[in-house]
This record gives sequence, C-alpha cells and structure tokens, in this order.
Amino acid sequence: MKEIEQKWAACIVYYQDQESLNNLLESLENQSLKPSSVFIADNNSNEPVKINNYSFPVNISRLAQNKGFAGGANVAVNKAMENNFNNFILLSQDVLLENNAAEKIIEKLTENSGIVFPTMMNRNTNTVFSKGGLINRLTGKISLITDDNSKDIDWADGSCLAFNSVTSRAVNGLCEKYFMYFEDVDFCLSAKRKGFSLTHVEVVASQTPKGPSPMLRSRNSLILARRTKSALFVSSVTKRNLLGALLLFARLRPQDAFNRLRGIFQGLVVKVD
Repeated sequence: MKEIEQKWAACIVYYQDQESLNNLLESLENQSLKPSSVFIADNNSNEPVKINNYSFPVNISRLAQNKGFAGGANVAVNKAMENNFNNFILLSQDVLLENNAAEKIIEKLTENSGIVFPTMMNRNTNTVFSKGGLINRLTGKISLITDDNSKDIDWADGSCLAFNSVTSRAVNGLCEKYFMYFEDVDFCLSAKRKGFSLTHVEVVASQTPKGPSPMLRSRNSLILARRTKSALFVSSVTKRNLLGALLLFARLRPQDAFNRLRGIFQGLVVKVD
C-alpha cells in the first residue's frame, strides 16, 4: 500500500455566503489531515471575503464576473496547480466534512488516482442523498443513488470531489458551458472515457442541496447528452424533459413548465464543443 500523500489543497467555489464558508474552513481546520493550503474562487460576490486565522494559508481569487461553479472550480484548481499542488478536494462552500474525511479521501486518491468521492448527507433531513450517480441512456434518466448495490458508478456529486492534476489536465478541467449543475456529471464521464476510475469512500460530507431550476435541468441535461455524442441519449433526454414540462402544466405550474421548455430549446441550440 502506498504511503498517503500528505500535501493536498482544498479548492472552494464561493458566492455570497460568508457563514457557510466560515463553517467549511473550520471543518477543514478540524481534519485529521489538514489541507496544506486553501484556494478560494470568489464568483464576484457583493462583499469581500473575510478570513479568520487558520493553520493553513488561504488564497482568494476574486473573479470579475460570476463564472458559475465550473468556472470558479477551474480557477481554484488552476491556482493550486500553479502553486505546485498535485492533489485536490473540490468543495462547494456549504459542505462540511467529518473529521477523518479528508485523510480517508486523500488516502484512497493516493492508492487509486482518478476521482474519489464520499457519501453525501443532506443536513436538512439528516439522510444520505448521494453515493454516486448513474445514467440510463435509454430512458434519459440521470440520477443519484443512496445505496451500495451498484458498483459501476457513472458520476459523483461535484460538491465534494477529489482528483489530481493528471486527471484535471486530461479532461481540461470542468466544462464551463453549464454555469451550474451537470458539470460534475460531465467531468466524471470525461474522466471515465480517458480511463480514470471513480471510487467511493465510506466517509461523510454533508450539504444542504437545492438542485437545479426547471430551466437549468432541461438545458444542462441536454448539453450533457449532446456532449456524449450519443443520438440515443440526446433523444431520450429530450423526451424526458418534454414529459417533465407536460407534467408541470398538468400540475398547474405553467411558469415552471415554460422555463423547462425554454431550457430544452437552449440545450439544443447552444454550442457544446
């Protein structure tokens, strides 16, 4: 077994939630294996980020505009690579880690390379919401799983993902076409196509997940399907989104239905390469 790599960087995407960021940084301070450095991409928040004193340096890159989760993630990870870091844990600002999570995640990353991810808990309900995700190209369903029955995971929730510089460079980072949501699915699929593995670790990270709006759900799922270059997948995702819009009409939610239709149109016409 390889000796665990001690040096790693926490890469955080931030936007206008100082309290959540403070809680995350405290969570990192309490890790059995603390980050050697933290890199924060601030997506042009209204107020500057305020940082307390920690045992690790915290580097902040303030973006001139909100580049979304993928854009912020790429800035933070690239800054880490510029500072000679090879291993990263990418984090959303509202994530909290149990105290041994980083050590176990980096240990597995040292062994397997590729992408490593924890069990994700919903702090609102105190329930597991993700142990990875699956894609059904026939039905167009893109879903998270909450059990250990499936071993061949297609993707993992981007709120807490560990990977190294080799993986990041191989897939050119996260695709910024999405702005928010489904960029994690795209990143994992791209890595798998390049031969990298996805590995789940039985440690817990918690979050307060919200999920995409009806418009972004339709738009970004279609961008994802088109980027796979699978006509079957594009067709099934389109049909699934049209059915979703019809169900929203039936539930007397016309605004959400129209937003979903608008997302379908955008997802079919936007350039994806």
